[in-house]
Amino acid sequence: MKAVIMAGGRGTRLRPLTSHTPKPMVPLLNRPCMEYTIDLLKKHGITEIAVTLQFLPDAIRNYFGDGSAYGVSLVYFEETTPLGTAGSVKNCADFLDERFIVISGDTLTDMDLSAAISFHEEKEALATLVLTQVETPLEFGVVMTDESGRIIRFLEKPTWAEVFSDTVNTGIYVCEPEVLSYIEDNREVDFSKEVFPTFLSEGKPMYGYSADGYWSDIGSLAVYRQAQFDMLDGKVDLEIKAQEIAPRIYFENHVRIDSSVRLEGPVFIGENVHLQAGASIGAYSVLGSNTVVATGAQLSRAIIWENTLVGKKTEMTGATICRNVQIAQSVLMGEGAVIGDNCHLAAKSVVKAGVKIWPDKEVGESATVSTSLIYGAKQTKNLFGTNGIKGIGNVEITPEFVTRLAASYAYLLKAGSRIALSACTHPFAQLLKHSIMTSLCSSGIDTIDFGIGNAPLMRYGVRGLQCVGGIHVYMAEPVEEKEIVIQFVDQDGLPVSRDMERKIENAYWQETYVRTLHHLGELHVEHQVQQAYLRALMERIDLASIQRQRFRLLVECEPRFMPTFLAPLFESLGVTVQYGAIQSGVSKQGADLGVRLDKNGEQIALFSDRGEKLSAEQLIALQLLACSGQHSKIGLPVSAPMELEHLAQLLQLKVVRTKVTPRAMMEVAPEERFHPMFDAVYSLMRTLSYLAKEEKPLSFLLELLPACHMEKKTVFCPWASKGKVMRKMLEENKGKPLELVDGIKVYDSNGWVLILPDTEDSHVKVISQGATAETAATLASSYARRIAEYQ
Repeated sequence: MKAVIMAGGRGTRLRPLTSHTPKPMVPLLNRPCMEYTIDLLKKHGITEIAVTLQFLPDAIRNYFGDGSAYGVSLVYFEETTPLGTAGSVKNCADFLDERFIVISGDTLTDMDLSAAISFHEEKEALATLVLTQVETPLEFGVVMTDESGRIIRFLEKPTWAEVFSDTVNTGIYVCEPEVLSYIEDNREVDFSKEVFPTFLSEGKPMYGYSADGYWSDIGSLAVYRQAQFDMLDGKVDLEIKAQEIAPRIYFENHVRIDSSVRLEGPVFIGENVHLQAGASIGAYSVLGSNTVVATGAQLSRAIIWENTLVGKKTEMTGATICRNVQIAQSVLMGEGAVIGDNCHLAAKSVVKAGVKIWPDKEVGESATVSTSLIYGAKQTKNLFGTNGIKGIGNVEITPEFVTRLAASYAYLLKAGSRIALSACTHPFAQLLKHSIMTSLCSSGIDTIDFGIGNAPLMRYGVRGLQCVGGIHVYMAEPVEEKEIVIQFVDQDGLPVSRDMERKIENAYWQETYVRTLHHLGELHVEHQVQQAYLRALMERIDLASIQRQRFRLLVECEPRFMPTFLAPLFESLGVTVQYGAIQSGVSKQGADLGVRLDKNGEQIALFSDRGEKLSAEQLIALQLLACSGQHSKIGLPVSAPMELEHLAQLLQLKVVRTKVTPRAMMEVAPEERFHPMFDAVYSLMRTLSYLAKEEKPLSFLLELLPACHMEKKTVFCPWASKGKVMRKMLEENKGKPLELVDGIKVYDSNGWVLILPDTEDSHVKVISQGATAETAATLASSYARRIAEYQ
C-alpha cells in the first residue's frame, strides 16, 4: 500500500501565515502540519509515500528530506503548472503501481485509515471516499450514500440551498491504480469536479466510508487556532512530542523560566524558549522554538511561531504571530490580530482586533493600526446573498468598501473590458456608483454610465451594448433602514453565477488588485437605454387592444424615477394613471387594476378591480397566461405548485424546474431580453395586453385560475445545525419520492413539502402544497416541528 500526500496548496485563506510558508508547513504545536500526516500513515503501516509539490517546494523538501528521519520513504513530484487534485496524483503515476491512499498534507486527523482500507477491499471499490460530518459544509463536497455505502450523490461546495447533508468528503481517498486511467496527462483535473462525477454518471463502484475520529481542514485562521486548542485538550489521538511537566503543560527541551513566571494550562512551550521574570502565559498559548517573552509581558491564547521576541509589558490576547517577529515593549495587541514573518512593532504601538499585518512591515512607535497593512481581513460571512451584496449605507457599504470591491471585480476581467453602471435616484447610491466607476477605470476597465435606472434596465442595456457585465446600486425600501444593495450581472444580463461570486469574494478577501497608469479605463455616458428598452417593450405588446380599453390604473411606486420613466409609455397606450398608495382603494378610485412596483423594478404586486390582492401563485399563473405566444420556455422554481406546470403545458410553454434563485429561473431562456418574473414593467404591460385581448376584468379571470393550497413557514435553525438537519431529513424520508434540485422536496400522498435552508439567515424555510389548505398547513407544521427537533 502506498500513499500520496497532497502538499502543493498555497493556503491563500491563511495569509499572512502562508505568505512565506507552504500550507503543509504551517506549525501545529511547533511541528509542521504535514508531519502529523506522515505519523498517521506510518501508524497504519504505510511508509512508501509520494509528495506532490508546487508552492515553495524547497521548504518541504529541505525539511523532510528522504523521510528516513521519520521512518518513511518520501519521493517528491513537483508541478511546474497547476494540475488540480487529480492531475497532481496522475503526475505520480510511475510511482503508483498498486493500491494507494490520497491524503492532504494540510489537514489534521486521527481517523482509522486501516478501517477505511478494509472497507474499500470488502466493497471491491474503484475509489472510496473517507467521509465525516461537519457543522458548516459549504466549503466541502457534500456526499450521500445508500445503505451499502455506495455514493449516489455528490455536490462540490454547495450553497446553503443545495446542502442536503452535513456529511462531507475529507479529501482522503483509497484508490485502485485504475483510477489513474480516468485522469488526463498534463492537464488540470480535479477529483471532486470531474473524476468523481464521471464515476457517478458511469455507475463505477465508488463508495463512502463514514469515519469516526477527529478531522480538521486547516482552511482558515480561526480553524488553524482551534486545531491547536483541540490538540492541547486531548481531542486528537496523537502524540504531543514534548514533556508534560504538569497536567496539560507541555515543555520541549531546554526551556528557561525565570522567577515569578505564571503559567496557566493548557500551554505548549517550544525548545529554547526563554520566559523572563514576571511573564504571564495564559491558557491555550503556544510558543515556538527560540521565542523570548520579556519581563511583565502578558499572553493569553497566543500562538507564536519560532524566533520571536515579545517585549516587556506587552499584552496580547488571541493573537497569532509568525516567525522572526520583533515586538517592542508595551505593545497592545487585540483579539484575532495576525502578524506576518519578519515584522517589527515599535514600543507602545497598538494593533487593533482582527488586524492582519503582512510580512516585512514596520509599525512605528505609539502608532495605532486599525486596518490591515497591505491586505484586508476575510469577512466572517459571504459578501453575496440571494440577490446581490447588501449592507447598511455608510456603515457596512461605504465608498471605501465599493472601491475595493470594484477593484476585486476588475482583477477578474481583461483590460479594456466594458462594464455598465447604474444606480437609483438616492444620492448615496449615486455616490457609490461614482466610487465604483473610479476604481474600475483606474484598473484599466472601461465603464458605461447608464445614469439613473433599475435592474431590468441594467440587464437590457448590458445585452444591447455588448458589455461583459454590469453593476447596479440601489437603496432598498423602506429607505429609513438605509440598506444598500449592489447587484452584478454577466454579459447576458443575468445575475452573475455563484462561481463568479466566489471569485469576486476571494479577490476581495485577498485584496488581489490591479492598478495601472499605462491603460486607464475610459468613461462613457449612455442616456438612451431607457428609450431603447421602451421601444423594444412596445414591440412585445398589442398596442391597439390596450388603447381601445382605456385602462385606469392606481399605481404605487417610488415617486422620483418611476413616474417619469413610465409617463411616455402610459401616454402612448392611452392609460390613465393615478399615483398613490394602494390602501386608498382600487375600487374606490374606479381603477381597473391596482399595481405596486418595487423600487428596483423587478417585483410587482397586482390588485383586481375589486381590490383583491393576487397571491404569489395567482400572479405567476397570470404571468404565464400573459406570456403565452411570446415565450416558448420558462423557468419555474421547485417551490411553485404543480398546477402552474400543468397550466404552462396547456399554453404550450416548455417548463424547466429550477432552483429558487433569480439566475436559475432566468438562465432557462438566456436569450430573452425581458424576464416576466423579474421585470415588473414588462409583466404589467403583458398583463394589460392579456386583459385587453380577453375583454374581461381581472376579478372575473381570477375565478378561472387554478386553485393552489400552499403553506409557508420559517423555522429558526442555527448555521451550525443546518447540515445535520438536512441529513436527518434525508434519512427519515428514504424510500419516498424526493427531488433535490434545491433543498429537499418530499412527495407523499397528501402533497409535497420543500425544506430549503436560508442562504442569508439562520432559518430553514418550509413550503408545502396539499389538496386542501388544512392539508398543506398540517404538512408544513409537521416538518417544521421535525426541523426544531433535529437541532
